[in-house]
Amino acid sequence: ARLEAELAAAVPRGEHEAAQAGLRAETEALAQRLGELSRRHEKTCEEVFRVQRQALFMKSERQAAEERLAAAQKQLAEAQDEARRLRELHGHAEDSARLVRDRDRKITELSKEVFRLKEALNALPEPRAPAQSPPDAATLQARIRSLEEKLVETETRHSKVVTLYRSHLLYAVQ
Repeated sequence: ARLEAELAAAVPRGEHEAAQAGLRAETEALAQRLGELSRRHEKTCEEVFRVQRQALFMKSERQAAEERLAAAQKQLAEAQDEARRLRELHGHAEDSARLVRDRDRKITELSKEVFRLKEALNALPEPRAPAQSPPDAATLQARIRSLEEKLVETETRHSKVVTLYRSHLLYAVQ
């Protein structure tokens, strides 16, 4: 009773109740604010989680795009290599065609020369004795044999060049 009396004397009851009511109101305000902060914290956590998920998705998308880019760059490099190789083959084919034309021209010239020499040989009078043939006829016959050998050799080379040319063309087409 004495303590209550001292207490009542130290803090008046109305003041005590007012302080108590003020503290209760402040407690309620703080509890509301804590609830609001908790909700905001949950929203922020959800937003952070959503952003992290989105960042992870973007990272995987970026990785996939980089892989597609690398694959496309590899295909481009392969296509450029193939185009370069085809240009080289085309150049070889053109060279081979040029060689074939040159060989054809040479063969034609040699054939004309052989024909002309045969005609010249036929135009010569028949020798009466084989041992007494004029020296020009022997020279012409040797020249004809030489030209015929050259013609055979040139035709052989020509056929090899044509074969090579065809294989280049076939390879280029494939």
